[in-house]
Amino acid sequence: MLKRPVFRKAEVLASERALERYVRWVHIMEVPEVGDLLNGGELVLTTGIGWQEGEQQGLSFLRQLIARGAAGLCMELGDHTKLQLGAMKEIAVAADFPLIWFHEQVRYIDITQDLHFTLIRSHQRMIAELDRLTTSFNQLLLNGDGVQPLLRLLSRTTGCAVALYPLEGEASAVPYCPPEQLETRRQDWFLQREHLAGEDIPNLMQLSDNTLDVISMPVQALDYTFADLVLMHQKLTDQDSNIPIKPSDEFIIQALERCAAAIAQDWMRTKYMEEKRRYKEDMWVIDWLNGHHSTKEIHEYVSTVNPLLATSKATIILFDSNPAYTDSLKLQKLLIQRNIVARSVFARENFTLYSTVLNHQIILIILDPLPGSQRKSSLWRCIEQLQQHEQEQTHCLFSGLIGISHNCTDLSRLKDSLESAKETLRIQKDIGVMQQPFYSNLHCYRIIASMKQSGNLDDFIEEYLGPLIRYDVEKGGQLLRTLKQYLVLCCSKQETATALYIVRQTLYHRLDKIEALLGEDYILPEKRVAIELAIYAYEYVHGPIA
Repeated sequence: MLKRPVFRKAEVLASERALERYVRWVHIMEVPEVGDLLNGGELVLTTGIGWQEGEQQGLSFLRQLIARGAAGLCMELGDHTKLQLGAMKEIAVAADFPLIWFHEQVRYIDITQDLHFTLIRSHQRMIAELDRLTTSFNQLLLNGDGVQPLLRLLSRTTGCAVALYPLEGEASAVPYCPPEQLETRRQDWFLQREHLAGEDIPNLMQLSDNTLDVISMPVQALDYTFADLVLMHQKLTDQDSNIPIKPSDEFIIQALERCAAAIAQDWMRTKYMEEKRRYKEDMWVIDWLNGHHSTKEIHEYVSTVNPLLATSKATIILFDSNPAYTDSLKLQKLLIQRNIVARSVFARENFTLYSTVLNHQIILIILDPLPGSQRKSSLWRCIEQLQQHEQEQTHCLFSGLIGISHNCTDLSRLKDSLESAKETLRIQKDIGVMQQPFYSNLHCYRIIASMKQSGNLDDFIEEYLGPLIRYDVEKGGQLLRTLKQYLVLCCSKQETATALYIVRQTLYHRLDKIEALLGEDYILPEKRVAIELAIYAYEYVHGPIA
Protein backbone atom coordinates (compact mmCIF):
# COMPACT_ATOMS: atom_id res chain seq x y z
CA MET A 1 0.00 0.00 0.00
CA LEU A 2 2.85 2.38 0.87
CA LYS A 3 4.18 2.03 -2.68
CA ARG A 4 1.09 3.77 -4.05
CA PRO A 5 1.80 7.29 -5.52
CA VAL A 6 -0.46 8.96 -2.95
CA PHE A 7 2.07 8.08 -0.22
CA ARG A 8 5.13 9.34 -2.11
CA LYS A 9 5.69 12.26 0.29
CA ALA A 10 4.58 10.44 3.44
CA GLU A 11 6.84 9.58 6.37
CA VAL A 12 6.29 6.16 7.90
CA LEU A 13 6.99 4.66 11.31
CA ALA A 14 6.37 0.91 11.12
CA SER A 15 8.15 -2.23 12.28
CA GLU A 16 8.34 -5.37 10.13
CA ARG A 17 5.37 -6.83 12.01
CA ALA A 18 3.42 -3.59 11.56
CA LEU A 19 3.99 -3.71 7.80
CA GLU A 20 2.29 -7.13 7.70
CA ARG A 21 -1.06 -5.68 8.73
CA TYR A 22 -3.81 -6.00 6.12
CA VAL A 23 -5.81 -2.96 5.09
CA ARG A 24 -9.41 -3.95 4.55
CA TRP A 25 -10.81 -0.43 4.03
CA VAL A 26 -9.94 3.27 4.32
CA HIS A 27 -11.90 5.52 6.64
CA ILE A 28 -11.74 9.26 7.51
CA MET A 29 -12.36 10.04 11.20
CA GLU A 30 -12.30 13.39 12.98
CA VAL A 31 -14.25 12.42 16.11
CA PRO A 32 -12.11 11.88 19.25
CA GLU A 33 -14.18 8.90 20.48
CA VAL A 34 -13.93 5.79 18.29
CA GLY A 35 -16.56 3.71 20.11
CA ASP A 36 -18.07 1.08 17.80
CA LEU A 37 -17.42 3.02 14.58
CA LEU A 38 -14.73 0.58 13.37
CA ASN A 39 -14.89 -3.11 12.46
CA GLY A 40 -11.13 -3.69 12.39
CA GLY A 41 -8.61 -3.56 9.54
CA GLU A 42 -9.33 0.07 8.56
CA LEU A 43 -6.61 2.55 7.63
CA VAL A 44 -7.79 5.68 9.44
CA LEU A 45 -7.14 9.15 7.98
CA THR A 46 -7.38 12.22 10.23
CA THR A 47 -6.30 15.88 10.40
CA GLY A 48 -6.47 15.80 14.20
CA ILE A 49 -8.67 18.85 14.18
CA GLY A 50 -10.63 17.52 17.12
CA TRP A 51 -7.54 17.26 19.35
CA GLN A 52 -7.16 20.99 20.03
CA GLU A 53 -9.09 20.90 23.28
CA GLY A 54 -6.51 18.78 25.13
CA GLU A 55 -2.98 17.53 24.65
CA GLN A 56 -3.93 13.95 25.53
CA GLN A 57 -6.74 13.56 22.99
CA GLY A 58 -4.43 12.39 20.20
CA LEU A 59 -2.88 9.75 22.45
CA SER A 60 -6.32 8.55 23.56
CA PHE A 61 -7.47 8.41 19.93
CA LEU A 62 -4.43 6.30 18.96
CA ARG A 63 -4.96 3.86 21.86
CA GLN A 64 -8.61 3.44 20.82
CA LEU A 65 -7.58 2.63 17.23
CA ILE A 66 -5.13 -0.01 18.44
CA ALA A 67 -7.78 -1.54 20.73
CA ARG A 68 -10.34 -1.71 17.88
CA GLY A 69 -7.88 -3.46 15.54
CA ALA A 70 -7.34 -0.64 13.04
CA ALA A 71 -4.71 -1.28 10.35
CA GLY A 72 -2.89 2.03 10.79
CA LEU A 73 -3.19 5.80 11.23
CA CYS A 74 -2.46 8.56 8.68
CA MET A 75 -2.47 12.21 9.80
CA GLU A 76 -1.47 15.65 8.67
CA LEU A 77 1.11 17.41 10.83
CA GLY A 78 -0.39 20.66 12.06
CA ASP A 79 0.37 22.72 15.16
CA HIS A 80 -1.98 20.64 17.32
CA THR A 81 -0.67 17.25 16.01
CA LYS A 82 3.07 18.01 16.07
CA LEU A 83 2.99 18.46 19.85
CA GLN A 84 1.75 14.92 20.36
CA LEU A 85 3.77 13.18 17.65
CA GLY A 86 6.66 12.15 19.91
CA ALA A 87 4.41 10.44 22.49
CA MET A 88 2.35 8.84 19.72
CA LYS A 89 5.52 7.32 18.21
CA GLU A 90 6.31 5.60 21.52
CA ILE A 91 2.80 4.10 21.72
CA ALA A 92 2.91 2.97 18.07
CA VAL A 93 6.34 1.34 18.41
CA ALA A 94 5.27 -0.54 21.56
CA ALA A 95 2.13 -1.89 19.81
CA ASP A 96 3.76 -2.57 16.38
CA PHE A 97 1.18 -0.15 14.96
CA PRO A 98 1.86 1.71 11.67
CA LEU A 99 1.98 5.50 11.97
CA ILE A 100 2.02 7.57 8.75
CA TRP A 101 2.17 11.35 8.61
CA PHE A 102 2.32 14.10 6.01
CA HIS A 103 4.32 17.32 6.46
CA GLU A 104 2.10 19.20 4.05
CA GLN A 105 -1.59 19.28 3.21
CA VAL A 106 -2.90 16.26 1.25
CA ARG A 107 -6.22 15.45 -0.40
CA TYR A 108 -7.68 12.59 1.60
CA ILE A 109 -10.29 12.16 -1.12
CA ASP A 110 -7.49 11.13 -3.51
CA ILE A 111 -6.11 8.60 -0.99
CA THR A 112 -9.49 6.96 -0.33
CA GLN A 113 -10.35 6.81 -4.02
CA ASP A 114 -6.98 5.30 -4.96
CA LEU A 115 -6.92 2.71 -2.17
CA HIS A 116 -10.56 1.69 -2.51
CA PHE A 117 -10.04 1.05 -6.20
CA THR A 118 -6.93 -1.00 -5.37
CA LEU A 119 -8.77 -2.98 -2.66
CA ILE A 120 -11.70 -3.78 -4.94
CA ARG A 121 -9.35 -4.90 -7.71
CA SER A 122 -7.43 -7.02 -5.19
CA HIS A 123 -10.69 -8.60 -4.03
CA GLN A 124 -11.57 -9.46 -7.62
CA ARG A 125 -8.18 -11.11 -8.04
CA MET A 126 -8.77 -13.08 -4.85
CA ILE A 127 -12.13 -14.34 -6.14
CA ALA A 128 -10.48 -15.42 -9.39
CA GLU A 129 -7.73 -17.25 -7.46
CA LEU A 130 -10.33 -18.98 -5.29
CA ASP A 131 -12.23 -20.09 -8.39
CA ARG A 132 -9.03 -21.59 -9.79
CA LEU A 133 -8.39 -23.27 -6.43
CA THR A 134 -11.89 -24.78 -6.44
CA THR A 135 -11.30 -26.13 -9.94
CA SER A 136 -8.02 -27.68 -8.75
CA PHE A 137 -9.77 -29.32 -5.79
CA ASN A 138 -12.39 -30.79 -8.13
CA GLN A 139 -9.73 -32.14 -10.47
CA LEU A 140 -7.98 -33.83 -7.55
CA LEU A 141 -11.31 -35.36 -6.48
CA LEU A 142 -11.71 -36.89 -9.94
CA ASN A 143 -8.34 -38.61 -9.55
CA GLY A 144 -9.77 -40.57 -6.62
CA ASP A 145 -6.56 -40.41 -4.52
CA GLY A 146 -8.29 -39.45 -1.26
CA VAL A 147 -7.88 -36.34 0.89
CA GLN A 148 -4.08 -36.17 1.15
CA PRO A 149 -3.64 -34.34 -2.23
CA LEU A 150 -6.33 -31.88 -1.12
CA LEU A 151 -4.44 -31.13 2.10
CA ARG A 152 -1.18 -30.68 0.19
CA LEU A 153 -2.79 -28.20 -2.21
CA LEU A 154 -4.33 -26.22 0.67
CA SER A 155 -0.99 -26.08 2.50
CA ARG A 156 0.86 -25.07 -0.66
CA THR A 157 -1.69 -22.35 -1.46
CA THR A 158 -1.87 -20.80 2.01
CA GLY A 159 1.70 -21.39 3.18
CA CYS A 160 0.33 -22.93 6.40
CA ALA A 161 0.49 -26.30 8.10
CA VAL A 162 -2.78 -28.25 7.75
CA ALA A 163 -4.27 -31.11 9.80
CA LEU A 164 -7.45 -33.14 9.34
CA TYR A 165 -8.99 -34.62 12.51
CA PRO A 166 -11.82 -37.07 11.69
CA LEU A 167 -14.21 -38.16 14.42
CA GLU A 168 -13.52 -41.74 13.34
CA GLY A 169 -10.12 -42.84 12.09
CA GLU A 170 -6.58 -41.49 12.13
CA ALA A 171 -5.65 -37.84 11.70
CA SER A 172 -3.39 -36.68 8.86
CA ALA A 173 -1.28 -33.58 8.33
CA VAL A 174 0.76 -31.63 5.78
CA PRO A 175 3.70 -31.32 6.27
CA TYR A 176 3.98 -34.85 7.67
CA CYS A 177 3.74 -35.10 11.44
CA PRO A 178 4.30 -38.29 13.52
CA PRO A 179 1.04 -39.77 14.85
CA GLU A 180 2.03 -39.18 18.51
CA GLN A 181 2.81 -35.51 17.88
CA LEU A 182 -0.34 -35.13 15.81
CA GLU A 183 -2.42 -36.57 18.65
CA THR A 184 -0.77 -34.14 21.10
CA ARG A 185 -1.65 -31.28 18.78
CA ARG A 186 -5.22 -32.58 18.64
CA GLN A 187 -5.51 -32.46 22.44
CA ASP A 188 -3.96 -28.98 22.61
CA TRP A 189 -6.27 -27.76 19.89
CA PHE A 190 -9.38 -29.21 21.60
CA LEU A 191 -8.44 -27.44 24.83
CA GLN A 192 -7.85 -24.21 22.91
CA ARG A 193 -11.19 -24.60 21.12
CA GLU A 194 -13.07 -24.99 24.42
CA HIS A 195 -11.32 -21.88 25.76
CA LEU A 196 -12.14 -19.83 22.67
CA ALA A 197 -15.74 -21.09 22.63
CA GLY A 198 -16.10 -19.77 26.18
CA GLU A 199 -14.91 -16.37 24.96
CA ASP A 200 -17.44 -16.46 22.09
CA ILE A 201 -14.82 -15.95 19.35
CA PRO A 202 -16.33 -16.73 15.93
CA ASN A 203 -15.04 -19.53 13.70
CA LEU A 204 -12.91 -20.84 16.57
CA MET A 205 -10.07 -18.48 15.70
CA GLN A 206 -7.22 -17.41 17.90
CA LEU A 207 -6.31 -13.81 17.16
CA SER A 208 -2.76 -12.62 17.66
CA ASP A 209 -1.22 -9.47 16.26
CA ASN A 210 -4.17 -9.04 13.89
CA THR A 211 -3.54 -12.38 12.15
CA LEU A 212 -5.02 -15.83 12.59
CA ASP A 213 -2.75 -18.24 14.44
CA VAL A 214 -5.17 -21.18 14.31
CA ILE A 215 -8.43 -21.59 12.47
CA SER A 216 -10.66 -24.65 12.29
CA MET A 217 -13.43 -25.51 9.89
CA PRO A 218 -16.00 -28.27 10.47
CA VAL A 219 -16.24 -30.71 7.57
CA GLN A 220 -19.93 -31.49 7.12
CA ALA A 221 -22.14 -33.61 4.90
CA LEU A 222 -25.89 -34.21 5.26
CA ASP A 223 -25.85 -31.75 8.22
CA TYR A 224 -23.45 -34.08 10.05
CA THR A 225 -19.97 -33.01 11.14
CA PHE A 226 -17.54 -35.89 10.61
CA ALA A 227 -14.17 -34.10 10.84
CA ASP A 228 -12.40 -30.84 11.70
CA LEU A 229 -9.99 -29.21 9.28
CA VAL A 230 -7.37 -27.22 11.21
CA LEU A 231 -4.93 -24.73 9.72
CA MET A 232 -1.97 -23.36 11.69
CA HIS A 233 0.17 -20.33 10.86
CA GLN A 234 3.61 -21.89 11.11
CA LYS A 235 6.46 -21.02 8.83
CA LEU A 236 7.03 -23.71 6.22
CA THR A 237 10.33 -24.49 4.53
CA ASP A 238 11.00 -23.35 0.99
CA GLN A 239 10.44 -26.92 -0.13
CA ASP A 240 6.96 -26.92 1.41
CA SER A 241 5.83 -23.51 0.16
CA ASN A 242 6.64 -21.32 -2.83
CA ILE A 243 4.28 -18.46 -1.99
CA PRO A 244 5.80 -15.06 -2.95
CA ILE A 245 3.30 -13.01 -0.94
CA LYS A 246 1.61 -14.03 2.27
CA PRO A 247 -2.14 -14.44 1.54
CA SER A 248 -4.74 -12.48 3.48
CA ASP A 249 -6.69 -14.02 6.33
CA GLU A 250 -9.85 -13.63 4.24
CA PHE A 251 -8.30 -15.67 1.42
CA ILE A 252 -7.13 -18.34 3.88
CA ILE A 253 -10.62 -18.70 5.37
CA GLN A 254 -12.20 -18.96 1.92
CA ALA A 255 -9.60 -21.50 0.81
CA LEU A 256 -10.24 -23.51 3.98
CA GLU A 257 -13.99 -23.55 3.29
CA ARG A 258 -13.44 -24.80 -0.26
CA CYS A 259 -11.07 -27.51 0.91
CA ALA A 260 -13.57 -28.61 3.59
CA ALA A 261 -16.28 -28.83 0.92
CA ALA A 262 -14.01 -30.94 -1.29
CA ILE A 263 -13.17 -33.29 1.60
CA ALA A 264 -16.91 -33.61 2.35
CA GLN A 265 -17.55 -34.62 -1.28
CA ASP A 266 -14.81 -37.25 -1.09
CA TRP A 267 -16.25 -38.57 2.21
CA MET A 268 -19.78 -38.68 0.77
CA ARG A 269 -18.59 -40.58 -2.30
CA THR A 270 -16.76 -43.12 -0.15
CA LYS A 271 -19.66 -43.60 2.24
CA TYR A 272 -22.18 -43.85 -0.58
CA MET A 273 -20.15 -46.62 -2.22
CA GLU A 274 -19.95 -48.43 1.12
CA GLU A 275 -23.72 -48.22 1.56
CA LYS A 276 -24.30 -49.45 -1.99
CA ARG A 277 -22.07 -52.43 -1.23
CA ARG A 278 -24.12 -53.11 1.90
CA TYR A 279 -27.29 -52.82 -0.18
CA LYS A 280 -26.05 -55.67 -2.37
CA GLU A 281 -25.78 -57.78 0.79
CA ASP A 282 -29.37 -56.90 1.67
CA MET A 283 -30.78 -60.31 0.80
CA TRP A 284 -28.54 -61.94 3.40
CA VAL A 285 -30.02 -59.61 6.06
CA ILE A 286 -33.58 -60.35 4.90
CA ASP A 287 -32.89 -64.09 5.14
CA TRP A 288 -31.52 -63.45 8.63
CA LEU A 289 -34.77 -61.74 9.62
CA ASN A 290 -36.74 -64.68 8.22
CA GLY A 291 -34.72 -67.18 10.28
CA HIS A 292 -32.94 -68.83 7.33
CA HIS A 293 -29.40 -68.65 8.77
CA SER A 294 -27.85 -70.85 11.42
CA THR A 295 -26.16 -69.49 14.53
CA LYS A 296 -22.74 -70.41 13.11
CA GLU A 297 -23.42 -68.57 9.82
CA ILE A 298 -24.58 -65.46 11.68
CA HIS A 299 -21.57 -65.44 14.00
CA GLU A 300 -19.18 -65.76 11.04
CA TYR A 301 -20.96 -62.95 9.20
CA VAL A 302 -21.01 -60.36 12.02
CA SER A 303 -17.51 -61.27 13.23
CA THR A 304 -16.05 -59.86 10.01
CA VAL A 305 -17.05 -56.42 11.34
CA ASN A 306 -16.14 -56.98 14.98
CA PRO A 307 -15.37 -60.33 16.69
CA LEU A 308 -17.26 -59.15 19.79
CA LEU A 309 -20.51 -59.05 17.79
CA ALA A 310 -20.68 -62.86 17.76
CA THR A 311 -21.82 -62.73 21.40
CA SER A 312 -23.75 -59.46 21.13
CA LYS A 313 -27.42 -58.70 21.77
CA ALA A 314 -29.76 -57.54 19.01
CA THR A 315 -32.59 -55.03 19.00
CA ILE A 316 -34.79 -54.21 16.03
CA ILE A 317 -36.12 -50.72 15.39
CA LEU A 318 -39.06 -50.87 12.99
CA PHE A 319 -40.32 -47.73 11.26
CA ASP A 320 -43.89 -47.92 10.00
CA SER A 321 -44.50 -47.65 6.27
CA ASN A 322 -44.91 -44.13 4.93
CA PRO A 323 -47.49 -43.61 2.13
CA ALA A 324 -45.08 -41.14 0.53
CA TYR A 325 -42.55 -43.92 -0.11
CA THR A 326 -44.44 -46.76 -1.77
CA ASP A 327 -41.60 -47.12 -4.28
CA SER A 328 -39.17 -49.54 -2.61
CA LEU A 329 -36.29 -48.56 -4.90
CA LYS A 330 -36.69 -44.87 -4.06
CA LEU A 331 -36.90 -45.73 -0.36
CA GLN A 332 -33.70 -47.78 -0.60
CA LYS A 333 -31.82 -44.90 -2.25
CA LEU A 334 -32.91 -42.49 0.48
CA LEU A 335 -31.99 -45.02 3.16
CA ILE A 336 -28.48 -45.38 1.70
CA GLN A 337 -27.97 -41.63 2.23
CA ARG A 338 -29.47 -41.56 5.72
CA ASN A 339 -27.53 -44.64 6.81
CA ILE A 340 -24.30 -42.67 6.40
CA VAL A 341 -25.39 -40.49 9.31
CA ALA A 342 -27.23 -43.24 11.22
CA ARG A 343 -24.21 -45.54 11.23
CA SER A 344 -22.04 -42.83 12.79
CA VAL A 345 -24.70 -41.89 15.35
CA PHE A 346 -25.10 -45.46 16.60
CA ALA A 347 -21.33 -46.10 16.48
CA ARG A 348 -20.77 -43.29 18.99
CA GLU A 349 -22.78 -45.37 21.48
CA ASN A 350 -20.83 -48.56 20.55
CA PHE A 351 -23.71 -50.02 18.51
CA THR A 352 -23.32 -51.68 15.10
CA LEU A 353 -26.05 -51.06 12.52
CA TYR A 354 -27.54 -53.27 9.80
CA SER A 355 -30.52 -52.00 7.83
CA THR A 356 -32.97 -53.05 5.16
CA VAL A 357 -36.43 -52.34 3.75
CA LEU A 358 -39.14 -54.98 3.96
CA ASN A 359 -42.76 -54.39 2.88
CA HIS A 360 -42.05 -50.64 2.62
CA GLN A 361 -40.96 -50.61 6.29
CA ILE A 362 -37.45 -49.58 7.33
CA ILE A 363 -35.80 -52.10 9.65
CA LEU A 364 -32.70 -51.23 11.67
CA ILE A 365 -30.90 -54.14 13.34
CA ILE A 366 -28.83 -52.80 16.24
CA LEU A 367 -26.12 -55.07 17.64
CA ASP A 368 -24.77 -54.25 21.10
CA PRO A 369 -21.50 -55.98 22.11
CA LEU A 370 -21.53 -54.54 25.64
CA PRO A 371 -22.63 -56.91 28.42
CA GLY A 372 -25.80 -56.34 30.42
CA SER A 373 -29.43 -55.64 29.64
CA GLN A 374 -30.83 -53.55 26.82
CA ARG A 375 -29.38 -50.02 26.89
CA LYS A 376 -32.71 -48.31 26.32
CA SER A 377 -31.57 -44.77 27.12
CA SER A 378 -28.61 -44.99 24.72
CA LEU A 379 -30.79 -46.45 21.95
CA TRP A 380 -33.42 -43.77 22.38
CA ARG A 381 -30.78 -41.05 22.39
CA CYS A 382 -29.58 -42.25 19.00
CA ILE A 383 -33.13 -42.26 17.61
CA GLU A 384 -33.68 -38.70 18.85
CA GLN A 385 -30.48 -37.59 17.12
CA LEU A 386 -31.69 -39.10 13.84
CA GLN A 387 -35.04 -37.33 14.21
CA GLN A 388 -33.37 -34.01 15.00
CA HIS A 389 -31.20 -34.41 11.91
CA GLU A 390 -34.35 -34.81 9.80
CA GLN A 391 -36.12 -31.69 11.07
CA GLU A 392 -34.89 -29.57 8.15
CA GLN A 393 -34.81 -32.40 5.58
CA THR A 394 -37.27 -32.78 2.72
CA HIS A 395 -37.65 -36.53 3.23
CA CYS A 396 -38.22 -37.94 6.72
CA LEU A 397 -37.52 -41.65 7.17
CA PHE A 398 -36.99 -41.89 10.93
CA SER A 399 -39.67 -39.52 12.25
CA GLY A 400 -42.85 -41.61 11.93
CA LEU A 401 -44.36 -44.32 14.13
CA ILE A 402 -41.67 -46.55 15.67
CA GLY A 403 -41.65 -49.99 17.27
CA ILE A 404 -38.61 -51.19 19.22
CA SER A 405 -38.30 -54.92 19.88
CA HIS A 406 -37.28 -56.84 22.96
CA ASN A 407 -33.64 -57.65 23.65
CA CYS A 408 -32.61 -60.70 21.60
CA THR A 409 -29.63 -62.66 22.97
CA ASP A 410 -29.88 -65.46 20.38
CA LEU A 411 -29.05 -63.89 17.01
CA SER A 412 -30.59 -66.86 15.16
CA ARG A 413 -34.01 -65.91 16.61
CA LEU A 414 -34.08 -62.40 15.16
CA LYS A 415 -37.42 -63.25 13.54
CA ASP A 416 -39.03 -63.29 17.01
CA SER A 417 -37.51 -59.91 17.75
CA LEU A 418 -38.99 -58.52 14.53
CA GLU A 419 -42.44 -59.82 15.54
CA SER A 420 -42.20 -58.00 18.89
CA ALA A 421 -41.32 -54.76 17.07
CA LYS A 422 -44.34 -55.26 14.77
CA GLU A 423 -46.58 -55.86 17.78
CA THR A 424 -45.30 -52.62 19.37
CA LEU A 425 -46.36 -50.79 16.20
CA ARG A 426 -49.81 -52.47 16.12
CA ILE A 427 -50.54 -51.67 19.77
CA GLN A 428 -49.62 -48.00 19.32
CA LYS A 429 -52.16 -47.77 16.51
CA ASP A 430 -54.79 -48.69 19.12
CA ILE A 431 -53.58 -46.82 22.21
CA GLY A 432 -51.73 -43.91 20.60
CA VAL A 433 -48.04 -43.01 20.24
CA MET A 434 -45.89 -44.05 23.20
CA GLN A 435 -43.26 -41.71 24.58
CA GLN A 436 -40.60 -44.44 24.26
CA PRO A 437 -42.05 -47.28 22.16
CA PHE A 438 -40.06 -50.21 23.54
CA TYR A 439 -41.73 -53.63 23.58
CA SER A 440 -40.67 -53.96 27.23
CA ASN A 441 -42.72 -50.82 28.04
CA LEU A 442 -46.02 -52.32 26.80
CA HIS A 443 -46.64 -54.30 30.02
CA CYS A 444 -50.31 -55.34 30.22
CA TYR A 445 -51.03 -54.17 26.67
CA ARG A 446 -49.17 -57.25 25.39
CA ILE A 447 -51.79 -59.45 27.13
CA ILE A 448 -54.64 -57.26 25.89
CA ALA A 449 -53.38 -57.34 22.29
CA SER A 450 -53.14 -61.14 22.47
CA MET A 451 -56.73 -61.35 23.76
CA LYS A 452 -57.92 -59.07 20.97
CA GLN A 453 -56.17 -61.21 18.37
CA SER A 454 -57.81 -64.36 19.77
CA GLY A 455 -61.26 -62.71 19.83
CA ASN A 456 -61.71 -62.96 23.63
CA LEU A 457 -61.25 -59.30 24.54
CA ASP A 458 -64.87 -58.12 24.38
CA ASP A 459 -66.06 -61.09 26.44
CA PHE A 460 -63.39 -60.40 29.05
CA ILE A 461 -64.41 -56.73 29.37
CA GLU A 462 -68.09 -57.70 29.63
CA GLU A 463 -67.41 -60.33 32.30
CA TYR A 464 -65.61 -57.97 34.67
CA LEU A 465 -67.00 -54.51 33.82
CA GLY A 466 -70.29 -55.12 31.99
CA PRO A 467 -72.65 -54.10 34.87
CA LEU A 468 -70.73 -50.84 35.50
CA ILE A 469 -70.64 -49.92 31.80
CA ARG A 470 -74.39 -50.44 31.39
CA TYR A 471 -75.16 -48.53 34.60
CA ASP A 472 -73.11 -45.52 33.46
CA VAL A 473 -74.84 -45.54 30.06
CA GLU A 474 -78.37 -45.86 31.50
CA LYS A 475 -77.97 -43.56 34.52
CA GLY A 476 -75.27 -41.20 33.28
CA GLY A 477 -73.08 -42.31 36.18
CA GLN A 478 -69.38 -42.14 36.89
CA LEU A 479 -68.84 -45.60 38.37
CA LEU A 480 -66.21 -46.80 35.86
CA ARG A 481 -64.16 -43.62 36.25
CA THR A 482 -64.49 -43.83 40.04
CA LEU A 483 -63.36 -47.46 40.11
CA LYS A 484 -60.32 -46.73 37.91
CA GLN A 485 -59.21 -43.85 40.12
CA TYR A 486 -59.86 -45.85 43.29
CA LEU A 487 -57.63 -48.73 42.11
CA VAL A 488 -54.92 -46.43 40.74
CA LEU A 489 -54.65 -44.76 44.17
CA CYS A 490 -54.35 -48.13 45.94
CA CYS A 491 -57.89 -47.94 47.38
CA SER A 492 -57.21 -44.72 49.35
CA LYS A 493 -60.65 -43.18 49.81
CA GLN A 494 -59.39 -39.76 50.84
CA GLU A 495 -57.03 -39.42 47.85
CA THR A 496 -59.70 -40.76 45.48
CA ALA A 497 -62.31 -38.23 46.64
CA THR A 498 -59.76 -35.43 46.22
CA ALA A 499 -58.76 -36.60 42.73
CA LEU A 500 -62.42 -36.82 41.62
CA TYR A 501 -63.34 -33.46 43.23
CA ILE A 502 -66.17 -35.02 45.25
CA VAL A 503 -66.93 -35.27 48.95
CA ARG A 504 -66.18 -38.56 50.72
CA GLN A 505 -69.87 -39.28 51.31
CA THR A 506 -70.47 -39.28 47.54
CA LEU A 507 -67.50 -41.58 47.07
CA TYR A 508 -68.86 -44.00 49.71
CA HIS A 509 -72.20 -44.08 47.87
CA ARG A 510 -70.47 -44.89 44.54
CA LEU A 511 -68.27 -47.60 46.08
CA ASP A 512 -71.35 -49.26 47.61
CA LYS A 513 -72.98 -49.28 44.17
CA ILE A 514 -69.81 -50.74 42.57
CA GLU A 515 -69.75 -53.49 45.21
CA ALA A 516 -73.40 -54.29 44.55
CA LEU A 517 -72.78 -54.60 40.81
CA LEU A 518 -69.42 -56.42 40.83
CA GLY A 519 -69.74 -58.42 44.04
CA GLU A 520 -68.21 -58.08 47.49
CA ASP A 521 -65.01 -59.82 46.38
CA TYR A 522 -64.10 -57.24 43.70
CA ILE A 523 -61.30 -55.89 45.89
CA LEU A 524 -59.67 -59.28 46.56
CA PRO A 525 -56.19 -59.49 44.93
CA GLU A 526 -56.89 -62.15 42.29
CA LYS A 527 -60.13 -60.51 41.10
CA ARG A 528 -58.78 -57.00 41.44
CA VAL A 529 -55.93 -57.81 39.01
CA ALA A 530 -58.49 -59.04 36.45
CA ILE A 531 -60.65 -55.93 36.90
CA GLU A 532 -57.66 -53.59 36.45
CA LEU A 533 -56.71 -55.48 33.31
CA ALA A 534 -60.30 -55.15 32.08
CA ILE A 535 -60.15 -51.36 32.67
CA TYR A 536 -57.00 -51.09 30.55
CA ALA A 537 -58.65 -53.33 27.93
CA TYR A 538 -61.72 -51.06 27.88
CA GLU A 539 -59.50 -48.01 27.27
CA TYR A 540 -57.59 -49.98 24.64
CA VAL A 541 -60.84 -50.42 22.69
CA HIS A 542 -62.77 -47.23 23.52
CA GLY A 543 -60.08 -44.71 24.47
CA PRO A 544 -59.33 -43.10 27.87
CA ILE A 545 -62.13 -43.15 30.46
CA ALA A 546 -63.31 -39.54 30.85
